[in-house]
Amino acid sequence: MTRSLRRMGILVDTVGGERRMRRFREGWPATSSAGVKFHRVGPVQFRYREAGAGRTIVFTADPPMTLENYDELIATFSPAYRVIVVELPAMGFSAAGTAFGFGFRETNDLLARFLREVCGEGSVFAFSCVASLAALDIAARMPELASRLCLLQGGDFAAFARWKAGRDPRGVLGRPVIGQFVMRKLAPKRMSAWYSVSVGRREKIDGFCRCAERSFGHGAAWSLASAYQGYMSETGDTPVPAQPMLSIWGSADGSHPPQNVHTLRALRPDVRCETLDALGHTPELEDPAAVFDIIRRFDPH
Repeated sequence: MTRSLRRMGILVDTVGGERRMRRFREGWPATSSAGVKFHRVGPVQFRYREAGAGRTIVFTADPPMTLENYDELIATFSPAYRVIVVELPAMGFSAAGTAFGFGFRETNDLLARFLREVCGEGSVFAFSCVASLAALDIAARMPELASRLCLLQGGDFAAFARWKAGRDPRGVLGRPVIGQFVMRKLAPKRMSAWYSVSVGRREKIDGFCRCAERSFGHGAAWSLASAYQGYMSETGDTPVPAQPMLSIWGSADGSHPPQNVHTLRALRPDVRCETLDALGHTPELEDPAAVFDIIRRFDPH
């Protein structure tokens, strides 16, 4: 794709970003859940929740999940941690302006600034899905920000290339402009289909769908096409940080091929791997207590 065409596509998801930032700060997204805050970093206004005290653990909301899905997780982790859950740029209610281009290093650097300014040094990174690549990159380049990595459905570049191909086999979302408009039109329909494929605990699906419908009704974003065309076009060697690393995998996740299970152990032989057979793509939301027990054994601070 040409750079100018890709830029045009990304503008579909970022034009009006300043107006959305103001609306989100003043409207429903600011009061929908306890502990909601906003923090501006360059062209992105990050929306996050904070609760608890002590050692900081940072979760990334995995779209179409928004912060409203994280009540049970926060209640489970906050007695032992200072919990921060953040929505990624141009996802959920973390609005982005037109200067944001969805680049891999660009996105990670903005997220790293948020981590430095809000979370502080030495946090535990509990990043999910594609955001695990951000955790690996940030922890490798800025090791002072992360003490440990507890990655959920995480993987290397090759794993997410397979995942991307499986989720968009015809390459529609990878086509600039067309992909963005298709995603906007289909996002409400894709939520139910996505949860049906990815969630292990089937009784959770209705609640996830209701939450997503409410959030998207108030203007939440799921800029998957722009992420495909920008962030997920990165190739090369996967960054390998030195911090202790844990891979948590929900094996009932139908969105990943079998080859993707615990690919993080290919990066380093000492990666600890934990599999939860009954859970799917978001094990931290399907059974927060089970994930808490695993992380506490790995991080017995």
